[in-house]
Amino acid sequence: MEEKYKGPLAYLLGWLGGVIVLFAFKDNTKLTKFHACQAITLDIIGLAVGIIVGIISAFISFFGFVASIISILLVVCKVFGIAKSYKEEECELPVISDLTRNIFKKKLAEGDDVIINNDNNDNNNDNQ
Repeated sequence: MEEKYKGPLAYLLGWLGGVIVLFAFKDNTKLTKFHACQAITLDIIGLAVGIIVGIISAFISFFGFVASIISILLVVCKVFGIAKSYKEEECELPVISDLTRNIFKKKLAEGDDVIINNDNNDNNNDNQ
């Protein structure tokens, strides 16, 4: 499967799609791994926030509106991720991208000597 189709597949199928892309395809580029990991992170955060807001909205009806706003934001993030991954570009989602790099640091570094956006290592290597 071409790289430009793997990222959208991960975002469309949520955490399961991310796991499939991450582990079923062994020839993933660093960018495809990042998109798969970010799709997993985005979906799990959406699930956790949805559960929390759902519980709160059972007691306070206003939180139903908050849940709707969060759902819209998650869909926008997924569409943005799909578009960027199809163009084979990095997709920087505020907070989500950094969280993805921290959670999947080892998996993203597999087969590579550098970690995505690790500016500290780049600066240290330039000074030596």
